[in-house]
Amino acid sequence: MEQSYLDYLKNLEIEQFIWTIIALLAVTIFIVIINLFTNRTKKDTFLILGQSDSGKTLLYVKLRYGQFTQTHTSMKENEGYIKIEDNGKPLVKEPIHIVDVPGHEKLRFKFLDFVPITRGIIFLIDSSTCVRNVRSIAEYLYEVLSNKDISKRRIPILIACNKSDLITALPPERIQPILENEINRLRSTRTAALEHQDLSEEVEFLGYETKDFKFEHLENEVQFEKCSVENEEFKEIKEWIVEIFQNRK
Repeated sequence: MEQSYLDYLKNLEIEQFIWTIIALLAVTIFIVIINLFTNRTKKDTFLILGQSDSGKTLLYVKLRYGQFTQTHTSMKENEGYIKIEDNGKPLVKEPIHIVDVPGHEKLRFKFLDFVPITRGIIFLIDSSTCVRNVRSIAEYLYEVLSNKDISKRRIPILIACNKSDLITALPPERIQPILENEINRLRSTRTAALEHQDLSEEVEFLGYETKDFKFEHLENEVQFEKCSVENEEFKEIKEWIVEIFQNRK
């Protein structure tokens, strides 16, 4: 009789232990799901966009790991969290989520997946070849600027003119009007095509209808800065990220 009672207590303890483990696992899974959901709904992400070879992935690596690493053309997005510091002192308390989106023409549409959680966009340009590639740069930038959500939420955009150390590089004050002229031409052809296809409600008209396109006409704040990521000269990018992150609502 006594042995049976001891066996009963032993089985009861085992059963209680199992249910305790199950409860702990359930709570852990619930917390993980809540954190994932929260992280995917917080608008604290910074996108790094631009064409292939503009220096996007190198900027991502430098921001995240703080050192030079040989990079290759991205075929899928890179994402992670960074801490921005000044002489070892964190400039923001929270880690910042950044995403490097592939620049290949057939893959760059993936930036749309992250727009709902985006706080700011860094658009890299190779300032040494921008005149030769102005059409393709303007087309990509047009896709970003005319996105309804980006415009409606007034997501700030930093156009970072990379490789400024090269002798063929143009300064931002010369790149800006070149892009404005090209986007103005694109706007005319794209608007006519959209109206013909009755798709005008899916994208935002850029600027004022009666005036040539200017970045200052946009709802978004667009800022130009020069940089040389390879030479560690991108302090302005870090400062911009910190400013936008701290001013988030």
